[in-house]
Amino acid sequence: MGIDVSKMVLDATALFPDNGHCHSQFKNTKAGFGQLVRWAAKLSPDHGLILGFEDTGVYSVGLGRFLSGKGLRFVSESAYRIRRPVGVVRGKDDQAGSLMIARYLKRNLDELTFGQAAPGLLLELGQLSSQRERLLKEKSAHKTRIKELKVLGGCLDVRFLLRIEKEMVALLDRKLKEVQAEMNRRVAERRELREKKELLCTVPGVGGQTANQMLVLTRGFTRFPCWRKFPCYAGLAPFRYSSGTSVRGRTRVSKIANKKIKALLTMGALTSIKAGNEYRKYYDRKTAEGKHPMAALNAIKNKIVSRMFAGRNREEHALRVPAGLSES
Repeated sequence: MGIDVSKMVLDATALFPDNGHCHSQFKNTKAGFGQLVRWAAKLSPDHGLILGFEDTGVYSVGLGRFLSGKGLRFVSESAYRIRRPVGVVRGKDDQAGSLMIARYLKRNLDELTFGQAAPGLLLELGQLSSQRERLLKEKSAHKTRIKELKVLGGCLDVRFLLRIEKEMVALLDRKLKEVQAEMNRRVAERRELREKKELLCTVPGVGGQTANQMLVLTRGFTRFPCWRKFPCYAGLAPFRYSSGTSVRGRTRVSKIANKKIKALLTMGALTSIKAGNEYRKYYDRKTAEGKHPMAALNAIKNKIVSRMFAGRNREEHALRVPAGLSES
């Protein structure tokens, strides 16, 4: 069953083995979720129906948590994965969208991974992290405005505007501290998360913000079956670019990535190199051998990721002891 999730309603389409389908609409509320489940149960009394929907952020969180609480199988997939294989689509219709999702589920049944809603605390941390990013962007915009006003100060009286902008920056600084304190408080309250964060921060190049993001994105390191899946998600895995005998592009990472965690890992890798630890030795050796500096930096980011995932199945001291870097 494909479910098109929007702000107010859910469009659900059940696709049967003979390619026949049945459509209905429900409210995007807890009561609507219950009606959806009862409707689905009538269509498939043997519980053979698979529910699937696009991950639309805040609008699909409630549905995922409800289905998970009921112990039902469901697939939460990105819009990119669902819509790209379809090709050219003209117009937009929620009912047609739900049928598209249902057909995607049927076509990729053997490769689907059933989802499990993230714990409420991790979802809350994710929202706090998003709020922090918005505050940082607003602060950056006000600081840019201050620079512009100082340029105008030579020919215009901008003292009032400067005062307003400086007050806004000071206010945003206070709110940023409040958000960060709230994130730290919530992590500290949960022993398991607190210990994981402390362990992550022992990895060279990993700070508090990177640790928080990793906990949220990996759902406490339960979302990805192995660490090598995460570099693809974060845009760190290099892919070849070639075709036949005429196309011979350089190996490069994909632009399809979570750019927030990629930026944090980049900053962590640069900081780690400047600190002069084993990553710096690796970087110097590879660049001396002719490896492109950005490729060497990307390899370090992958090593940081592998060290963070190592903490899932190892004792704490495994991350504290500097690990030898491979020649790859």
